[in-house]
Amino acid sequence: MDELQSEDESVDAEKMLTAIGKDYKFGKPEEVSSEGDKAKVKVEITSVDVGVATTAAIAEVMPVEFATAFDEDSEKADKAMEGLMESSVLKHIKSEDTPRVTRDVTLNLKKNKDGEYKIVSDDNFKEAVLANFDKVEDIFGEDAEETEAAEDQPEQKVEVIREIAKDKKYDANPIKFNIEEISLKKVSNVAVDEQERISSVTEKEVGDEFKYLYIKSHAENTSDEDYNFQNIQEVTVFADGKQETVDSLNYDFIDYDEGEDDEYYGKVNKESEVGVIFNTPVENIEKIRLLISPSNDADYENGTEPQIVEFELK
Repeated sequence: MDELQSEDESVDAEKMLTAIGKDYKFGKPEEVSSEGDKAKVKVEITSVDVGVATTAAIAEVMPVEFATAFDEDSEKADKAMEGLMESSVLKHIKSEDTPRVTRDVTLNLKKNKDGEYKIVSDDNFKEAVLANFDKVEDIFGEDAEETEAAEDQPEQKVEVIREIAKDKKYDANPIKFNIEEISLKKVSNVAVDEQERISSVTEKEVGDEFKYLYIKSHAENTSDEDYNFQNIQEVTVFADGKQETVDSLNYDFIDYDEGEDDEYYGKVNKESEVGVIFNTPVENIEKIRLLISPSNDADYENGTEPQIVEFELK
């Protein structure tokens, strides 16, 4: 367990081994050799393919990790990522869709001080418990050079250019909607893979430095009934007699937050962050208009109409 914990700090070893153990089968051990206080036994083992489960979890979590690079609270984001990784690994280990692997493993044994044979915690034992975990280690080995290159990359930096508004409350009955922050920001030292992701999401080419509009909000359903609420649907900026509108539901590059799920099942609340990039230079923006989503119950009989709110910059 100690070795497993050091392999991946984001997954609790005991929870992982408990999940593996619930679907773990082994045949009758056969003695291979015995000499002095050491012995070898061979045994057929069937258990979940941990290599497949872990690589599936990594693929699932990686896009979220990119998105949290823009999170203001890095410590909170790191903890959230660890929790997400743990839940994803456990989900795939427990899933019936994850293959089970049957293999013959030769285990090394050694007598303890009481003269009883105990399994030696070595690579053979790791394979007996963590089927194909070496595939995960190979992935990280292949990525070692990329990791070193990433370490040479200057740390990404986000700075506020201008604060536009804070703590603005709106009623989308029964949704209480609070815009906690609106600001113009500049990010620098953006890694190449992150540049590519953001360019793909926003359909605007970005480099290692760019400026954007940031909106942080909190929405709470005060009703016991289920409601639909899509947060901020559109953002329009005005400058030099022109306007530019961005659909923030589809072109928000700060992805994978709670607010993306527009279903509020009873009295729940959600945090949301929006990052929008414009062709309009942010220093020229004179006014910002936000289209706040309507709220609707399951039958579209109750709720509120969309709301338009504006903020003057000049």
